[in-house]
Amino acid sequence: MEDLRKVNSMQLYYLWRNLAISLMCIGLVMCGSHMVPYYMAPVVSLLLSAMLYTMLWNNSVTGERGCMVVVETMLYTLVCYTFLSILLVVIDILGLYRFPNEIIFFNDPYLPSLLLLPTGLAVTLFAIFFRNSMPSYKRFRMVYGNTRERGYFGFISNKEMDIQLRNLAFLFAVLTAIIWTYYLKVYVDINRNGRDWYIFVWIVVITVILDELFFMIRYYNLYLDLQEHNEIITPEELRDVTARTYLRFYVICGEYIYIDRNALDRLNQVKGVLDTPFITKRTVNGIPTTEVKNIVERMTGINDGELRFFFGRHLAGVDKHSLLRYFYFLDGDIKDYTDMPVDGEWVHFDEVKRIYNETPFKIASNALNDLTRLSTIMLTEKIYDEEGYRKNKIRSYKGTLTLADVRKSDIDFQDDKWIRIAGFNSDTKFFKLKKFLREAYGRNRRSTVRK
Repeated sequence: MEDLRKVNSMQLYYLWRNLAISLMCIGLVMCGSHMVPYYMAPVVSLLLSAMLYTMLWNNSVTGERGCMVVVETMLYTLVCYTFLSILLVVIDILGLYRFPNEIIFFNDPYLPSLLLLPTGLAVTLFAIFFRNSMPSYKRFRMVYGNTRERGYFGFISNKEMDIQLRNLAFLFAVLTAIIWTYYLKVYVDINRNGRDWYIFVWIVVITVILDELFFMIRYYNLYLDLQEHNEIITPEELRDVTARTYLRFYVICGEYIYIDRNALDRLNQVKGVLDTPFITKRTVNGIPTTEVKNIVERMTGINDGELRFFFGRHLAGVDKHSLLRYFYFLDGDIKDYTDMPVDGEWVHFDEVKRIYNETPFKIASNALNDLTRLSTIMLTEKIYDEEGYRKNKIRSYKGTLTLADVRKSDIDFQDDKWIRIAGFNSDTKFFKLKKFLREAYGRNRRSTVRK
């Protein structure tokens, strides 16, 4: 299972590239607004917004370029800046309020940094606090799973995404403070000079370039560190990599599950966590169900269990590697199965749930992820219907999860339908309005595609 820690070198490149393009847009707005006629400034930001939207659209189709939260943040920044600048012009023309000439793009000089930087700070702070609700993040999570499901790179990308957003917020905050302080304390509109253009335009461009170089060096050093620990897989190696299928079996008897309390977390390389001891791999791309059944029978020494597919994923960045999970249900009592050929013990599911709720770090990453998916799907299906409305009108009803329910259930755990409903249901604020808008947007999008 060491390949779960492998990181595709292209994933690191896309981490930097998405940030670099986002930062580049800031510099292009500054330079473009300075080079074209001042009244064309909103056109520059709209063109860049269209470019970023095209990137997001292509990534939603191919999913090749990783999570695009930073790109989406910059898209919202440019769109908000554009409409804010237009709104200020309209208010100024109507005589409702007189704004300084430097933030009205019908005047010369027009200084976009006075509006763009504080707008970017506000949007980036929103992204930091509501990242998990952003469409690009939810779409990426649906395709590749949550942080733990994405393997070792899931931890890296999640950490780097936070760093990138905080860096962007810090950048906007510092530049906003510098430029607005200069504008209020030093700038004289009747005597503009080279220093003014340096502060309002070139200091932003230079800072953006330096920030891009910093992250370039950061990710190159990260690449070297991962390579030193044999945790990098290059595109050339990917083309020649051998297909592998990893199997995880959860052996269940009644309300008990067979657990190794001293297992190794293969993602975090931590010893002494709870995990299933029934883990193996085969050097093939896909395994027939009959062969899977033979494997679990050999591993447990029990031939009369019931095999049930749980769910599976390709490893992010290594499409030839997949990780499949199965349930293996046993009849009778745990006293009938005391001589398992692997280390472990029968643990009541109530204790597993208690550990999951109180000390989840004591559970291996993959097992924690699998338990999260299982409980989310099972409990959501009990509480809501397929339209997202509560089956039981008592809002305090939370439902319970038992292994007997899992065995009796005919839910397709591979399908993300109930995961989506868990994140968007009748308990969501303005659910009916949001549902109507989503359905209307979906119809319009489908009709556009047909044309």
